[in-house]
Amino acid sequence: MKTHQLKALVALAENGSIRGAARDMGLSQSALTKTLRELETQTGAALLVRASRGTRFTPAGKVLVDHARLILTTMRRAEEEVRRLSGQEIATARVAVTPVVAVTKLGGIIHEFQRRHPQGQLDVEIGTLANIVPRLLDGQLDLALGIATPEALPADLAFLPFTEVRLSPVSRSKRFANREVSWEELSAERWLLNPAPGSADQVALDWLAQKNITLAHPPTLCRSPFLLAALNRSTDLIALCPTQILEDSFWGGGLYRIEVPDLPPRMQLGALTRRHTPNSLVSRDIIDISTRLIRSI
Repeated sequence: MKTHQLKALVALAENGSIRGAARDMGLSQSALTKTLRELETQTGAALLVRASRGTRFTPAGKVLVDHARLILTTMRRAEEEVRRLSGQEIATARVAVTPVVAVTKLGGIIHEFQRRHPQGQLDVEIGTLANIVPRLLDGQLDLALGIATPEALPADLAFLPFTEVRLSPVSRSKRFANREVSWEELSAERWLLNPAPGSADQVALDWLAQKNITLAHPPTLCRSPFLLAALNRSTDLIALCPTQILEDSFWGGGLYRIEVPDLPPRMQLGALTRRHTPNSLVSRDIIDISTRLIRSI
């Protein structure tokens, strides 16, 4: 497979049409179509289904698109790394963090990164495991820092644990104040969750299921950390929150910890990276900084 073939495949996936992909690549539609047919011939598999309403990918095509994105991203990162080491480019990294890292240690990580790389640039975003994992897999992110269950992560991701955190049920409502509340009572309430595979919320739900406790109502699902925080403070929904976040005036403001007989298992907090892609020198630097700072949580 050749680079221009993979670029054509990804362009088609991102544009949804031969016309749009050809325009993005500066090719004629016939030239792009020829490139894609050559790729099908080389792989020996039908990658596309052509119909009057457009072109869609076969299962084999979808798999190849995922690999093509990662290959092209890895090549681009390799070029960036070489240019940086030769003084042509500044140190950069694309990092995602979950709320507990954003609240507790992100400021320190940025400060230390800037001390080590005065001209460097971090591209930082906040998210949940549900939207971070796909972006790691397709190469849009260099690494992520957050809570995860290593055994529940995709096989292509590696996890380096730093420390552990505890989850506690929280609410803005004072109905549960000054008394211990059973999980059975809480299960009858309305909940706000983001139970992605390997996430803290999913671990807690699995733990409750082992206790033969299930939620009485379908939870409200939310994959945005800022929306989670807003809903926590504007509704009486029950949520699960790392205890460190409750100490923060912004994220924990207006929330009350609900006293329960026992808490879900401790969750691991660490770095997520792609298993089969070498980490850049800058990424390894960030992991080194994070290892020292996050372990002090």
